[in-house]
Amino acid sequence: NTTIQLAMLQQFLRTASDGWDLALASVRNLFAEADLHADEVGGDFAGEAARLGVALAEVHADLAEHFPVEQRDAAALDLLAGAMEGRLDAALDVVPALAEHEAGLRETFGRLRGLDRIEVQQVHGDLHLGQTLRTVKGWKIVDFEGEPAKPLAERLKPDSVWRDVAGMCRSFDYAPRVVAMTGSGVEGAEAEQRNYRASEWATRNRTAFLDSYTAQRGEELGDSASTLLDAYLADKVVYEAVYEARNRPGWLSIPLAALGGTT
Repeated sequence: NTTIQLAMLQQFLRTASDGWDLALASVRNLFAEADLHADEVGGDFAGEAARLGVALAEVHADLAEHFPVEQRDAAALDLLAGAMEGRLDAALDVVPALAEHEAGLRETFGRLRGLDRIEVQQVHGDLHLGQTLRTVKGWKIVDFEGEPAKPLAERLKPDSVWRDVAGMCRSFDYAPRVVAMTGSGVEGAEAEQRNYRASEWATRNRTAFLDSYTAQRGEELGDSASTLLDAYLADKVVYEAVYEARNRPGWLSIPLAALGGTT
């Protein structure tokens, strides 16, 4: 009956582990082993990152099966680029440091106008490691309510799957940066080493996640998908910069560092 099903679900969730917490534990494990690389430590997260890629691809396939998948033309891509540019315009007033990267961001958004079409469907809309649970039956993705800052009607609109992929990729960058920043008494050469190892961890796990996601979908990351992913990554970084400036100024360096290299 319903009561038994709910009890089983509650027990199932109680034994699950939060994806963000697991990622932070992996980074701490890496930092504790100063002479080892990310693929050599016992807490290597890349296998879990790969399984997360599979889980997201399966969720996207399920959503595409139960909700409409639509093709949008070049005019829609022009609107998408314009929306991203508009968010950048507003962000520049909040985070003046973005001005240094404005030209590159506009170029990334502008490349969307060179695409012929975009496929949209129901997606998660606010995906990051904190929206994932590692259970005895594998990874589960939760909380499909979309980005809280957006109106509900906008959150329910179909979007590209690459928005979700970008959100998870950015989360893989955040986890090691947060641990690196919050280490007590770390400075000089040791701080530089932590930053290097943070980049190594982020790159390894982003790659594992993205490779498994595309493989599960039976495709490669072609030029069109790369253009979309780059734009969604840049748009996410702009959002992060505004959020951190308003809520956690001490973390503003995380999205700004992404713009200094690769997002």
